[in-house]
Amino acid sequence: MNDTTREQIARGEIRAIALDTSIFDANGLALESGLLEQLSQFRDSGVTVVLPKVVTREVERHLLRNSSDAIAKLQGAIRETGRHRTVRDATQQQLDQLGRDAADEVAGRAQRRLEDWIERTAAVIAHEEDYVALGDLMQRYFDALPPFGTGGPKKHEFPDAVALLTLDGWARKHGTKVLVVSADSDWKRYGDHSGTLVLVDDLAEALSGFQGHAEAREAARCLAASIGEQDSYGLQDALRYAVQEQSHKFEFRIEADSQFSVEEDGMEASYDDVELPDAGWAELTFEAVFYREGEVVVQVNATALARVTSYFTFDKWDSVDHEYMSMGNATIKTDERIEFEALVTLTGNIPREMTIESVELLATRHGMHLNDIEPDWMSSPDDDPDEMNAR
Repeated sequence: MNDTTREQIARGEIRAIALDTSIFDANGLALESGLLEQLSQFRDSGVTVVLPKVVTREVERHLLRNSSDAIAKLQGAIRETGRHRTVRDATQQQLDQLGRDAADEVAGRAQRRLEDWIERTAAVIAHEEDYVALGDLMQRYFDALPPFGTGGPKKHEFPDAVALLTLDGWARKHGTKVLVVSADSDWKRYGDHSGTLVLVDDLAEALSGFQGHAEAREAARCLAASIGEQDSYGLQDALRYAVQEQSHKFEFRIEADSQFSVEEDGMEASYDDVELPDAGWAELTFEAVFYREGEVVVQVNATALARVTSYFTFDKWDSVDHEYMSMGNATIKTDERIEFEALVTLTGNIPREMTIESVELLATRHGMHLNDIEPDWMSSPDDDPDEMNAR
């Protein structure tokens, strides 16, 4: 966020904040934790959280999709327990009922989660029918004005156009500029020509812009500077412990190349250590995202060192029998550096005497690409592949 935007917030020219769907997705749709939960600080603050109705529809749809995917995996696992007779019949019946009950609850649960978040943040829902004129929308479409482009399937840009025109109309009616958080390039192009919408692409930076207290900024600076002073706050130890306890926040996406058909068959990760950034980079990137007397929340970044064990199964098409033939399995270990972010809560006499109260990891996706992998037997001369296939 540039100094001009921070000054506009300080002068009260920007008194509202809005998010597009991409920001909800980037934060894992975690409405009850992380940066999205931090927006509850604006309730009764004089800063309005405003969302176009089209964005709330998209977020609810994404919540429902994720929940449905999770339920499908749960039901698949329950079917597998039944197929293999893993548990007693009575227990299996309870699991089957659990799967049915969970499926019935999905739609209502997704809607309630969003409604609860809207209540906690006191978000205002701006309806397009109150602010968007069809003629203005169609004129933008035919003139290829932002967010519409000059090529490609412009129909996909209609929700963006409706959302942006809604925010623009809401801002003009309420006499304020809106800080809009979006990673979408079409939204940014619109913001470049808008007199009311100020675009930023990072939610932590956006939140930091509203921390007008000098103590908040100084707390973030002191925490960053401490890295070059023998880590006087114990940040590395606190992050190391958080990584061990909250490893479920790390999601791995593994791709692999092989001469055979290959399928991932699970993975495990152990975490050896955490590396902090150097103090100079930390001072540029650590952001205070919440402040009240005696408490400040700072978003920090670090790197987790992990040992990842990945399991794969291999098949090969048999052109004679016209079926896939098993080629065995592989266990592959790799050392990974996982860049992540966390919310560090500091309490005490801010910023002079602070202690780390808690650490919350933010959801992180880590991509891995493994080249030319092969079954274990191909690198183990003592193993006979014919015997392996016979087994």
